[in-house]
Amino acid sequence: MSIETNAINSEPINKIFYKFAIPAAIGMLVNSLYVVADGIFISRGIGSIGIAAVNIGYPIINLTAALSLMFGAGGATLISLKNDDQEFKNNCFTATIFLNIIFYILIASIVFVFPNRIMKSLGATDLLLPMVKRYMYPCIIASFFLMLSISLNAIVRNDNAPKKAMNSLFIGAIANIVLDYIFIFILNMGIEGGAYATAIGQILSAIYLCMHFPNSTFKLNLNLKEIKWKLMRQICSIGFSSFILEFAVMVITIVLNITLSKSEGQIGVAAYAIISYAFVTYRMLFTGLAQGIQPLVSFNYGKRNYRRVLETLRYSHKICFIATTIALILVIFSALNIVKLFTHEEHLFKYTSNGLILYSSAIIFVGANFMNISYLQAMNKASLANFISICRGIVFMGIGILTLPKLFGVNGIWLALPFADVLTFILTIVIFKIFGINKKLKNL
Repeated sequence: MSIETNAINSEPINKIFYKFAIPAAIGMLVNSLYVVADGIFISRGIGSIGIAAVNIGYPIINLTAALSLMFGAGGATLISLKNDDQEFKNNCFTATIFLNIIFYILIASIVFVFPNRIMKSLGATDLLLPMVKRYMYPCIIASFFLMLSISLNAIVRNDNAPKKAMNSLFIGAIANIVLDYIFIFILNMGIEGGAYATAIGQILSAIYLCMHFPNSTFKLNLNLKEIKWKLMRQICSIGFSSFILEFAVMVITIVLNITLSKSEGQIGVAAYAIISYAFVTYRMLFTGLAQGIQPLVSFNYGKRNYRRVLETLRYSHKICFIATTIALILVIFSALNIVKLFTHEEHLFKYTSNGLILYSSAIIFVGANFMNISYLQAMNKASLANFISICRGIVFMGIGILTLPKLFGVNGIWLALPFADVLTFILTIVIFKIFGINKKLKNL
């Protein structure tokens, strides 16, 4: 069976939570080292112009990651909800892989056909454009392996192998960090070295996960005549909230890069690049915890074991609150030291550390929002999860970026995301009350 039925039905929630959610969280934390290591090595090896170039091009990678999260989360949720139907699980597995192939080909084709137009629309200046392209080309080529790694990670975790899913991220991250140092500092390959290190790490991670399936119960069938197109739509619908959470990162990055470029110039873009690199560690932690509760909620919900569904939500929120509180304290007292990890340019120290504190000020709400969205998604309440995700990443963020800078200047730019997360948390409470999400489970 994909998940140990006896364990999920009988073991204490804290024990089964640690088995699935903690490895997922640790894995995603390690995965964030991909990004952080790139930021540190590129910024210190090339300078703030290098990290600014990477941050401008990175939304394209965010898009591929967002799509693969959608496919993986949607496919894994359906697999858990119908855990006893092997044919259905095989169809979900095949559809998930097929979706990754289709969208990778589409995105890579567009980027390589219209590189200058796309990079400039993302905020690249004539000075940054050549450097952005030198970083992005290897990353785009390897992004198929990134997509495969993210989607397969969710499926492997649901196939009773949470540690293997975690290990795949360790392998990719360690390879990336070691190769970053070798390529950038020893071989002096510049920004291309960072790109090659990231690409190789992603390839190794995907290969490791692929090795899980020959001995598993999953069977892949890419015969176009047997592809279940309706199932693919269902996967996208369920996983759409995961897509929006990551897609919002892309939108936020583009909007803030353009806004800061106009109002603050190069210093603003470089500062935001450092802030986004630092913040990704916390975002990945919450993503991992959210992904970790998905198999527990989906499996128990599919078995109508609603008491354990509610226990999982309550316990996950307790752990998330502790983690986010610690994270907030670390940011407040260590912001300057965090910034100094990325740059030795003194004019960025105070400016960027102040921005990091403001940008992270609602981190407790970020964690709660990720858990609530994953909870709804895991119970196949896709429309509610999608609505909340869209409000957070697009509606509330848009309102914040349009209004707050007029009131608080550059501090308003840093506060746009916290503004969106506070409003999202309030909206989620209202939705849970209106639709009686947990009340209905208590009465069933």
